[in-house]
Amino acid sequence: MAVAAAVGVAAAIGAYLVFPVTPPVERNVSGDEEVAEAVLAELPRGSAVGVSVLLEEDGQARTAQLGTRGDGAPVGEGTRFETGSLQKVVTARLLAQMVEDGDVGLDTTLGEIWPDVDFADRAVADTTLESLATHTSGLPPLPIGSDPGMTRSILAANFFGADPYGRTGSPVQAAASMENSGAAPDSPYVYSNFGFALLGEALGEVAGTDYRTAVTERVLEPLGMDATVVHVPEDGPEPPDGVALPFRAASSPAVQWRVGRFAPAGVGTWSTPGDLHRFLGAAQDTGDPVTELTHEPHETEGGVAEEGFDERSGLAWVLWNVDGTEVAWHNGATSGVRTFMAHTDDGRSVVVMANSAEAPAERIGFALLGMGATPFADDGEGGVSAYWGAGIGVFLAVLVPLFTLVRIARGRLLRVRLARVNTVAELAVSVAAWAWAFVLGDWGTVPPAVWALGGGLIAASLVTAGFRWRETGGPGATPARWYSWIMPAVNVVFAALVLWGTAIALGQMP
Repeated sequence: MAVAAAVGVAAAIGAYLVFPVTPPVERNVSGDEEVAEAVLAELPRGSAVGVSVLLEEDGQARTAQLGTRGDGAPVGEGTRFETGSLQKVVTARLLAQMVEDGDVGLDTTLGEIWPDVDFADRAVADTTLESLATHTSGLPPLPIGSDPGMTRSILAANFFGADPYGRTGSPVQAAASMENSGAAPDSPYVYSNFGFALLGEALGEVAGTDYRTAVTERVLEPLGMDATVVHVPEDGPEPPDGVALPFRAASSPAVQWRVGRFAPAGVGTWSTPGDLHRFLGAAQDTGDPVTELTHEPHETEGGVAEEGFDERSGLAWVLWNVDGTEVAWHNGATSGVRTFMAHTDDGRSVVVMANSAEAPAERIGFALLGMGATPFADDGEGGVSAYWGAGIGVFLAVLVPLFTLVRIARGRLLRVRLARVNTVAELAVSVAAWAWAFVLGDWGTVPPAVWALGGGLIAASLVTAGFRWRETGGPGATPARWYSWIMPAVNVVFAALVLWGTAIALGQMP
């Protein structure tokens, strides 16, 4: 029908115009041209929104900024990015500083810090701060099961890309309630955000304050890291002003991880390459006992290194030997940010911060250090997983609405019982699938026009259904049997659940 087609085209154009399309990073480049070119050489097409890097060689620091913050403003030297797990090395330095100050020892246990807490599993009470900082405590990556709020958040994150930390409770309470935690001395290396959340809570408890105050007074302020922000639940969910907004890929907005209890692990923390460069300066001071403690190698079974790079870790730091050069590094990731920082034993250092989950921050960082032959060298290149988000986006945004439009236009729904109910139910599924595609699809790999096309198909379906409304369910319609309600009921429930989950994810986008 001509009217349906016209409305569909108009709707598709409107949807495309409101989609948050981000310009290529090459359009906004400032700072050192050589460094910027080196970054661009490592960025796959459509993987980045904004990138900020700092490279120090021969005592000279050079910076480059590319792309935008995601709100139209270009990335600047002072733009804050979520740190992700880079915060872990900051937390580890707080631990080392408190050991140096005599407040705790590496062998101090959780039970000694919280003697009044009744731990269901004695092994959790006997967990040492050192094992938390080296990921060898045996505790799980996240307290799923022992923290009901986090369990619900993880489900929403898996299906809708929502914030996995938005409803987390107290890490201490979660640890205390674990009956079969898996905690054990000298456990194999298991990367644990939960362990670092516990570590931060423990250090705040020993300091007689909270984690943010302790890390600010003992690490951030002494190092002049004035731009670094640590949020706690009392601050509310809003990020600081002017930060780089999170994206899963170019033109694929991501949710902002809200402030929970996992700041010591890197949730709700922001910084700049300049601030992290100051931190790296302290990390390179081999005469500093705090630095010496954080970089002391720990042999860990099942560690983080690949074959040929040793298997050692410091307190949070990953310690590699790359072609004879000692390098200490850590990376970070949130729903829409990738970060990396490293320093070498010959005085070089690098910080990479990108507000896109597909930007290969590690590959960029090692390439800037002249270390291309690392396990990250092929990061982000091809593979089935690279097209998963694209396939999901096309299926939900286009194929589901197209199937509904064909069924309505060809009159397929006129020949079923409860024709009107089925029509409404299938239209609801199309709308839900289209909205779901927005938060799950990879609109960096697939042009946003594809999503807009789905909106046009839905509009055309609505108009077509309106024209055929009188043909469905009239006075002569056959009475519906009880089982005729099953399929439309399933469709309505499915659409309601999808729209509910999608609304949660959209509400968490800044």
